[in-house]
Amino acid sequence: MIVKKSRDEIQSYLEDNSNFPGGRAEIVYLPDNEEDVCRALTECARRGMPVTVSGGGTGNVGGRVPLGGALLSLERMNRILEIDEGRRTARLQAGVVVKDFLAALEPLGLFYPPFPTERSAFIGGNAATNASGEYSYRYGATRRYVRALSMALTTGQMLTLERGQYAERGGVIRIGSLCVPLPSYRTPDVKCAAGYYSRPGMDAVDLVVGSEGTLGVITELTVSLIPALPPLFTAVFFFPSEEPVLPLVSLIRERADLETYCLEFLDAKSLAFARDAFPHIPADACAVYLEAASGPDRMEAWAEIADRFGATDTWIGDDSRTRERLLDFRHRVPENVSAFFRKIGIRKVAVDAAVPASAFPRLLEVYNDIRSSGKMETVLFGHIGEHHLHFNFFPRDAAQGETAAQWYEQCVRAAVELGGTVSAEHGIGKMKTKYLEMMFGKVAIEEMAAIKKLFDPPCILGLDNLFPRDILAQAETRRPEAPL
Repeated sequence: MIVKKSRDEIQSYLEDNSNFPGGRAEIVYLPDNEEDVCRALTECARRGMPVTVSGGGTGNVGGRVPLGGALLSLERMNRILEIDEGRRTARLQAGVVVKDFLAALEPLGLFYPPFPTERSAFIGGNAATNASGEYSYRYGATRRYVRALSMALTTGQMLTLERGQYAERGGVIRIGSLCVPLPSYRTPDVKCAAGYYSRPGMDAVDLVVGSEGTLGVITELTVSLIPALPPLFTAVFFFPSEEPVLPLVSLIRERADLETYCLEFLDAKSLAFARDAFPHIPADACAVYLEAASGPDRMEAWAEIADRFGATDTWIGDDSRTRERLLDFRHRVPENVSAFFRKIGIRKVAVDAAVPASAFPRLLEVYNDIRSSGKMETVLFGHIGEHHLHFNFFPRDAAQGETAAQWYEQCVRAAVELGGTVSAEHGIGKMKTKYLEMMFGKVAIEEMAAIKKLFDPPCILGLDNLFPRDILAQAETRRPEAPL
């Protein structure tokens, strides 16, 4: 195990994609195996030293940014241990980089669908945040694909969970000597990465996925795979206004015969972030980006749809070169938006809400009221097929910062009132704890804290992720009786 203590060695671990300030740590552990992880955790527990788990640093909510204590990076635990082609599963260490995993699967004719846009992310970080990406429209988020996991606890023990081994029964998930109560709140039935998962009949694996490094350190995962995707084509439809977008999205969602795999929206201001690399983007246009099954009949159907909804320009990628070019176009917007936040030196202010399909037009009205105010630069883009858009604000001074905070709260409050989530895929981290309580209520946050204390008795792991650390002192650890 490598241990780093000098400021120069530690500095790169003190930030992520959010620009969350104040990162600091006394020590960074780089374990080589599970024994090293357990040794580091027990040493920190003995000293009462907080521990923050570090993935690839691609997060948007400050989750891996330590506020003192130790940081534990799994970058050296990066081996793909096994790919079982017959069972379509893979077993891999938590530090495997997503792009390396996808590359290893490609020659085997296999695919891992829930990878995020940031392919430099670690697979363990994906599980810890229930990550999703461009193909989650068709295939769902990470939780659906995790079959088993191993997790190091701050007690020095290793916990292995296999799907189907431990499930909620009678209001309790019993995991050996751990008796975990099912919280009173329920995770909404939308794309969601907000707090501990809670549904009747849930599996223990589902609790850990999305727990943001607060229960234990995920060291190994077994995930489900699917056959390689069929031949796809990519299309970008440009429209002179946003008026046809919702009717178009509704039609695509209804048309199973189109076999759509990815369905995204980009407003005119977000397209400006890609214009340097793609100067032929039509002026003042918005766009719908999609990937779908290829074939002459389907291509003809898409052409008719583009014409019917008034697309003024259409870009098509139907070979590997042009598809890669359009994929680069899709990725340029979020990458350049994040770079712009860093350039102007502010924390990322980005709404990540999702709501049920029936409520999405109302949420979009809230967004549009803010956009039309003209008080601040905004961009709107993202996964419109999942009723989930990224709404970014760019405050330039303190007054605009206050306005951005008010707008953010207005948006997420509307999402909650409409039956949705304050975070669809970015997670809560340290930046959205206030809004997780808005979503579920104070009692729910106390229930989460009590669950954390069952897994992490010394209360040192992932502090200030999901909820402020002072909640841990208030929460009582519930140990209900459960049927054997």
